[in-house]
Amino acid sequence: MDKKNIILVIDDDPLMLGALTSILSPKYHVKAARDGATGLVLANKYDIDLILLDVVMKNMSGYEVLAELKENDNTKDTPVIFITGREGTGEEAKALSSGAVDYIRKPIVPEIVTLRVGIHMQLITQMRIIERFSLTDGLTGVNNRRCFDQQLEVEWNRAARNGAPLSMLMLDIDHFKKFNDNYGHLNGDHALKTVANVLTNTIQRGTDYVFRWGGEEFSVILPETPINGAVNVAEKIRTNIASTPIFMGKETVRITTSIGVSTIVPDPATYPWGAAEFCEGIDKALYKAKSNGRNRVEVAD
Repeated sequence: MDKKNIILVIDDDPLMLGALTSILSPKYHVKAARDGATGLVLANKYDIDLILLDVVMKNMSGYEVLAELKENDNTKDTPVIFITGREGTGEEAKALSSGAVDYIRKPIVPEIVTLRVGIHMQLITQMRIIERFSLTDGLTGVNNRRCFDQQLEVEWNRAARNGAPLSMLMLDIDHFKKFNDNYGHLNGDHALKTVANVLTNTIQRGTDYVFRWGGEEFSVILPETPINGAVNVAEKIRTNIASTPIFMGKETVRITTSIGVSTIVPDPATYPWGAAEFCEGIDKALYKAKSNGRNRVEVAD
């Protein structure tokens, strides 16, 4: 069964809140908030797909709520539909120019609410498919370098807010050029896919990320992981790759990897140059692993 999308409804009228929840709950998971402040908390806590937001509310208007949503990295891209009893094209234009994706008038008509929400859910699904392809490496199926750049910024800022350790691994297939020269590029592609599969299967937590950095190089981001935990993961990856056979017709070969590891508790004021220095340190640890004999893990200074 497909996972239901989550809709957040923010309205200070309990009757309207109940009506919208009744209309939408058969098809979607609905979260409800009776004021803007509570709505912002729920929007930040859950992975919300779409927000239905009343314009006129006590203490905090819909426009103020939308402005705060747009200022938050976690919610800035969540689409918002305004719901209001205000009339006039000027009011609708104001709502759309402020960042809302649609505008539904009160009194609501259940069929119209259902259709408009359904249209936006289809658009959300299509955009996510497009984004997923743009952030995925075509050969191995893991996240690509563009996705790495985006996710590192997200995890850097999250770790900085929480004062939590952020760990990262960078690994390189040993003697990969020689492998390609001996076995051909098609088998080289097979080796890259094998490494990606091992990485994906070794990384167990849903909060961890695997990326193809480029060529024969991969990286792994491990949020909220201290250095000893990161080294343990790196050793497990190294061991699993070294013990995984690569079948090429009648011949079976094995490959090894060199891995650099580092951990940091980020300072939010240092992004992006701090993150660049962090990656540079890991890269130096990787080359230290290579110069010390390969098939080993080294920790950045």
